Amino acid sequence: MSVQRAQYEITSSEFMDWIAYLDDDANRFHREDYFLAQIAAEIRRSFVKDPMSVKLSPFLLKFGKKEERKKLSIAESTKRAKAFFGGMFKFPKKT
Repeated sequence: MSVQRAQYEITSSEFMDWIAYLDDDANRFHREDYFLAQIAAEIRRSFVKDPMSVKLSPFLLKFGKKEERKKLSIAESTKRAKAFFGGMFKFPKKT
């Protein structure tokens, strides 16, 4: 389906409802997630000294909301770029 056809067939409110549903659905109970986490835990248990110490919960993924980044000023972004590239190429610091 093309983007134009989707925009024609779906209203903006229906689109926003789908976005909210998909965000909410990411952390819901899905049986497949637990099956895959159990497989990962069993594989991990074969590499550790005490296999019963490996729990299932670290293998279950939880998805959070994206945090919005604050808009940087030109001076702040320039300072970050200089620090990044100065460290990468080992430029001497000016004091």
